[in-house]
Amino acid sequence: MNRRVTRLTLAKAMTLAACTLIATCASPLASRAQEQSGPEMKPLAIVALSGYDALVADAKFIGNLMGNPQLAEQYEPMLQGFTQGLDRTKPIGVVVQSDGMSFGGAVCIPVTDLKQLLNNLQLFGVMSEDAGDGLLKITANDQEVYAREAGGWAFISMMPQLLEGLPADPSELFATLTKEYDLGIRAYVQNIPQPYRELIVQQLQQGMDQGLERLPEESAETYEARKKIALSQIEQLSRLVNELDEFTIGLALDSEQQRAYFDFVYTAVAGTKLAKQVAENSSPTTNFAGFFQPDAAMMLTFASKISETDLAQVDQMFDAVRQQIETAIDEEAELPTDEARDVLKSAVDDFMAAFKATLEAGVMDGGAVLNMSPESLTFVGGGFIGDPSKVESGLKKLAELAKEEPKFPGVNWDSATHADINFHSINLPVPEDEEEARQLFGEQLDIIVGIGKQSVYFALGRDALEAVKGIIDTSAADQGKSVPPMEMTFSLNQIMAVAAAFAEDEEKPMLESVADMLSNEANARDHVRVVVQPIENGARTRVEAEEGVLRAAIMLVQMKNN
Repeated sequence: MNRRVTRLTLAKAMTLAACTLIATCASPLASRAQEQSGPEMKPLAIVALSGYDALVADAKFIGNLMGNPQLAEQYEPMLQGFTQGLDRTKPIGVVVQSDGMSFGGAVCIPVTDLKQLLNNLQLFGVMSEDAGDGLLKITANDQEVYAREAGGWAFISMMPQLLEGLPADPSELFATLTKEYDLGIRAYVQNIPQPYRELIVQQLQQGMDQGLERLPEESAETYEARKKIALSQIEQLSRLVNELDEFTIGLALDSEQQRAYFDFVYTAVAGTKLAKQVAENSSPTTNFAGFFQPDAAMMLTFASKISETDLAQVDQMFDAVRQQIETAIDEEAELPTDEARDVLKSAVDDFMAAFKATLEAGVMDGGAVLNMSPESLTFVGGGFIGDPSKVESGLKKLAELAKEEPKFPGVNWDSATHADINFHSINLPVPEDEEEARQLFGEQLDIIVGIGKQSVYFALGRDALEAVKGIIDTSAADQGKSVPPMEMTFSLNQIMAVAAAFAEDEEKPMLESVADMLSNEANARDHVRVVVQPIENGARTRVEAEEGVLRAAIMLVQMKNN
């Protein structure tokens, strides 16, 4: 319940901060808003915090995770004394709005009796008095705000003028957030007046310009390359400000599904380039479904189309990136000769050519997977490549450079084949004194590179070749599988088991306890998941932590504090 008290403190701070924000935006135009009627006020931004009852339910969920199911009930009687007059069933929120010329807004608190609620807060130095015209003046810490009570809501702002034109019942507006989130923030980008959107871009550009000064030891070529990249980024940000319709940030504890999640959601203005990009990636498919292994220690899959706009921007940056890399190679003291530097530059050119050919094909499709235990580790990554021959050419140039290293064992070219994939391998001996590495990899670390007609694979670890073959076969059997544009998962069970096995003595008991809980009590709900999911005219990125992850985090904090 200390978390609950913290939430109330944060809510109070949010109220003061929101009032300050509203006043800052609105003060130059507030008198004009009062003197004349204009177009309808539209929301620029809203912030919504779930109602008191919903937050109590979250506290119960946290208590169960902590092994203290009575946590919320222990503090409930005390909190009730301070919340008399508050409507516990409705959300608390902030509305900032504009009619295109003037601004307004308020903190919106659901109440059954505002005066009773304010009386409860006198113990915290919050005082109130009648200000006439149905207003109350509230004073706290030498700060003054004004409140109006209407329709079961208390509307609070820095100036009385800002309380005009507010929604009669903001609960419907807040519900667009609180139906999914405990705390949500939404910006209605296209409701921001155009001069202010231009000001946002100008501020971004000024901030970028301040970082574009030439560094003391920076060459002219490197500076121009860095400047070109920065200008391209500003161009993208400017387009984004003008083509975004809305964006939302939300945080939720979900006691029903025993998880917590954080969302970033955006929608695009219809008919814009951003909207076209969103539409092109509304139903992606993959030809590399073998990477979809959600119970692995780490899994990544991605599948998307690249628009002509994206490709044009990449072309603008390509030469700049190449210049930066070549400059870094020229400055690398460990390279013995200019000839070695030229070979390395040529290898980099090959890899960049392969990447560029992939972009020109308009497809990003592939993935990676990591499986691990205290006795083994295997990693495989790969996907579609527009020109795999360039990857092979670059590798051969790097192998020529590596021949100068006395401990380099050489490359076993064409060591195996599977389907249309030709494999090359390196077998690196693991020193006898590297006990942990030997436990994971054995006496040698196997590194595999597979080159296909339109694909490249990289793998290392125990049974790396067999792991690659399994992914190739699974992918071939499930071509065109529907997937999110991007999904990444982590299995905390596998990760903590390895961490506990190799931990220092003082940390070992703590990590073993967490690993044991995840293995025996989490019911395989031990994942952190990041998913980009298409929605209507936009996309949602969700970061989700399952019950086992939340319990593990709480256990670690509790044990650290004991």
